[in-house]
Amino acid sequence: MMAKKNWRETFQAIPFLSPALVVIGGVLVYPLIRVLIIGFYSSSISRGMRFVGLQNYVDIFQDKVFFTALQNTFVFSIAAVSIEIVLGFLLATILTREFFGRNVVRGVLMVPMLASPIVSGIMWRFMYNPDFGIINYFFSVFGLPTQIWTGSPKTALLSCIIVDIWAFTPFVILLLLAGLQSIPKDQYEAAMIDGAGAWGKFKFITLPWLRPMLLVVLLLRTMDCIKVFDQIYALTGGGPGVSSLTVGVYAYVKGFRNFHFGYAAAISWVLALITIVICIIYIRSIKVPDRGD
Repeated sequence: MMAKKNWRETFQAIPFLSPALVVIGGVLVYPLIRVLIIGFYSSSISRGMRFVGLQNYVDIFQDKVFFTALQNTFVFSIAAVSIEIVLGFLLATILTREFFGRNVVRGVLMVPMLASPIVSGIMWRFMYNPDFGIINYFFSVFGLPTQIWTGSPKTALLSCIIVDIWAFTPFVILLLLAGLQSIPKDQYEAAMIDGAGAWGKFKFITLPWLRPMLLVVLLLRTMDCIKVFDQIYALTGGGPGVSSLTVGVYAYVKGFRNFHFGYAAAISWVLALITIVICIIYIRSIKVPDRGD
C-alpha cells in the first residue's frame, strides 16, 4: 500500500514539475545530445557535415596537442585547487575569531568574487604587462628581475594559476567559514577539558566536522578548473604556443577558429567524461565519518 501511495504521489507531481523539466531539457539535455551527435561527424564550412563514426575520438587520442592541453589542465587544476583550499581554510579560521574590523576584512576578501572570470583575466593581463604592469613595477621597486608573465612559456600557466587563486579563494573561504561556524563550541570546550591541544582539536573535531564541506569545495572547484576557459582565454589565449592551453580553450580553438566542429564536440565530450570520472572517484574515496559521537 505504501509503495502504491508513493507512486501515486509521484505521478501527481509530474504536471507540476513538467514546466521545469521542459526548461531543463531545453537548456541542458538537448545541447548535450546535440553535441554528442555532432561528435560523430566531420564538419567544416567548406565540406559540410559528413558522418565519420568514432574517427574524431580516435584522432583525439593520437593528438599530441590534446595531451599537452590535458596535462596543462591537470597541472592548473591540482595547483589551483590545492592552494585555494589551504589558503581558504587558513583565512576562514582567522575570520572565525573576534578582532577589530573583522566584517570589513570579510567584505574586502569577497571583492574578487564580484568580477566575472573574463573581467578578471583582462584586468590581470594589464597588471602582468611587462612594460607598465603594476606587478613588474613592484618587482623593480624591490630590486627583483621583472618577468614577461603571460608572454613566456615558463610563466604563462603560473600566471593563470595565480589569477584563479585570487578569483576563487574567496568562494572557498565563504563555504569553509560556514562549515567552521556550524561546529558546536561545546565540542572544543570538552576537548580543552580533556587536555587536547591545537592539533588534537583540529584532527578530532575540526576536520571530521568540516570534511563534508571540504568535499563540496573540492568537487566544485575541481569541476570549475577542469573546464576552465574564459579566464585563460582572456589572459593568454592558451599561449604562448601551447604553454597555457587547456582542454576547454583547445575545444574552442578547434571549433570556432579552425571550424572543425565535430572534432571540437568530441573534445568537449571527452572533457565531460573525464570530469564525471574524477567526481565519482572523489565521492567514493572520501567517506564522511559519523559526527554524532
